[in-house]
Amino acid sequence: MEICQKRIDANPRDETAVYTLGVAYGLRANWSFLVTKEYISALRDATQARKLHNQASEIDPKFLDARFVQAAHDYVLGSLPIGFKLLGFLAGFRGDREGGMRTLREVAENGHANRVDAAVLLSAILRREKRPAEAVPLLANVSSQFPRNYLFRFELARMYADSGDKTNAIANLDSIEQMRAKGTPGFQRLAEEKIAFDKGNVYFWYGDLDLALDQLKRATSPDGPSWSQDDAAMAWLRVGQTLDLQGHHKEAKSAYQTVVRMSPQSEISKEARDFMLFPYKRKRA
Repeated sequence: MEICQKRIDANPRDETAVYTLGVAYGLRANWSFLVTKEYISALRDATQARKLHNQASEIDPKFLDARFVQAAHDYVLGSLPIGFKLLGFLAGFRGDREGGMRTLREVAENGHANRVDAAVLLSAILRREKRPAEAVPLLANVSSQFPRNYLFRFELARMYADSGDKTNAIANLDSIEQMRAKGTPGFQRLAEEKIAFDKGNVYFWYGDLDLALDQLKRATSPDGPSWSQDDAAMAWLRVGQTLDLQGHHKEAKSAYQTVVRMSPQSEISKEARDFMLFPYKRKRA
C-alpha cells in the first residue's frame, strides 16, 4: 500500500499503481471477512478497492481486469440485506447482482490477468444462484486450461449433476478415476475414496440407491480412508442415509454411530445422532 501510494502521489494517473492498491485493499477485505470475521472492516476495504478500480477504469477504459473487483462488489452489494446497504461507507454504491454477473462474464471472456479468477468466481456464484447449467461451459474451459487441477473437474461433475445431467456427471468422475489409475500428473495422490464418494453422492441424489451404496462402501473401506477424517465421516453419514432410504434402519444406526465416533463435535455428528432416533427421510423439493 505504501509503495503504491508513493507512485500515485508522483503520478495520479499511474493505472498500475491505482489498480494494485485496489488489489491490496481487496486482499485485506478477504482477510477481514474470512479470517478475523471483521465484517464491517471487510465491507469498508472492499468499497475502497471498488473506488480505486473504478478510478483505474476511468484512466484506461480498456483495462478490463480492473472491472473484476467492480463486478464482485456489485454482486455482493446487490445480495446484502437492506440494513448493510444503508451503511455510510457504502453510499453511492447500490449493487446490482445481475449486472455484477454480466461484468464477471465479460472479464472471463476478454480479460487478461483476472480472466480465470472471473470464470471461477462466476461459476461459484452461478452455483449459489442455482443456475448450474450456465457454470458448465465456464468450468469445462478452466479444466482444459489447468489439466492437472482435479478440483475443477470435480466441480464440473457437480454442476452437471445439479443441472440434471447424471450421465455427464458420472462420465467426468469416471475420467478422474481413469487419470488417477494411469498416474496422470496432478492425480497420483488423489484419494480414491473421494472419487467414490462423489460418485455415490450423485447416485444417492438421483435415487440409484444400490449403486450409491456400492460407491459409498468404497469410500468407507475397512482399511481406513486415505482422505480427511471429516470427509470420511460425511461418507459414513451418507451410507446411513442410503440404508435408511432402503428401509434398513438397524444397519443405518451402525453407520451413524461411526460418524459420532469419528467426528464427535462436528455438525454432521449432530445430524447422525438425530437420524439414530428418527430415520432419515428425503425432503421433497
